[in-house]
Amino acid sequence: MTGRPVGAPQNSAGLPLVGSKGNSRPSGEPREAGTGVRTPVARLGHFQGAVITAVWIIAPILATAAVQLAATAAAWLLRAREEALRRQLPYIVALAVGVLLATALLHLLPEAIEQLGNHALTWLLTGAAMIALFAAERLFFVISGTGAEPEIGEPCAEHHHQHTPQGARPGSLILASMLHSFVDGAAVAVAFLASPRIGWLTALAISLHEIPHRMGDFALLVHLKVPLPRALRLTLYAGLPSFLGVAAVLLAGAHSVATIAWLLPISAGSFLYIATVNLLPELEREKRLSRVLLQIACLCVGAGLVMAVGGLGG
Repeated sequence: MTGRPVGAPQNSAGLPLVGSKGNSRPSGEPREAGTGVRTPVARLGHFQGAVITAVWIIAPILATAAVQLAATAAAWLLRAREEALRRQLPYIVALAVGVLLATALLHLLPEAIEQLGNHALTWLLTGAAMIALFAAERLFFVISGTGAEPEIGEPCAEHHHQHTPQGARPGSLILASMLHSFVDGAAVAVAFLASPRIGWLTALAISLHEIPHRMGDFALLVHLKVPLPRALRLTLYAGLPSFLGVAAVLLAGAHSVATIAWLLPISAGSFLYIATVNLLPELEREKRLSRVLLQIACLCVGAGLVMAVGGLGG
């Protein structure tokens, strides 16, 4: 028994929300004074708190490593099974759209509203994140001649002659992917600090998006005459900044738990932008009814998977 007053607000793990009315704490217990932001180690002993803290640090690192491993493995498989992967890629993209939308709308945004309140600023941050990503991608394209998102609908190298921007260079492509990976890693860490369930759902959503993204990087590098071994190394290097994103968020959370809550609507906005602007247009190329219906089914399966794992009510 923790001695928690009846009716005290709790988080998904059964721990009381920090700063909630009716919460009585022993002196010296970790908390974020004056906020409604939950602290994962609240109401635990020092040893238990240390274990929980270690787990919450290790979990986003492991999840990020799994995302990068899956993306790099997909790029490696592209060498040997290019045609088979090309046929299946639109369905992976459709699945990713469903997972990204459901994670943003059913988990990240509700969590942000729960912790920050249903205020205009919460929604403003969500919209601002979408606008900022659009501006960053367009400016990067104008300056470098390389899109931040490679064409993923046609991963075959021989198809890229129609889509490769003039003046595209391997260095610019990898830099764009590194910036993208940093944002992905930060999103995973933010989600884990909010809830382990949301963290794993976010990692799943990012991995489904990152697989076709990394395959597009690899195919474009090959088209730019980069030798296969070096192209694979570059795609691996492109994912390393994701760990810097995790570290940045964990350091910010160690300084102030309240800082993390404000990153939740930003993560939701980035997911909505990726799903609606980067991925959905890729699915519009298909003209055959049977494949369009299968893509729609995959999108619904992705959303249903998030609902089944996380539940509508969180």
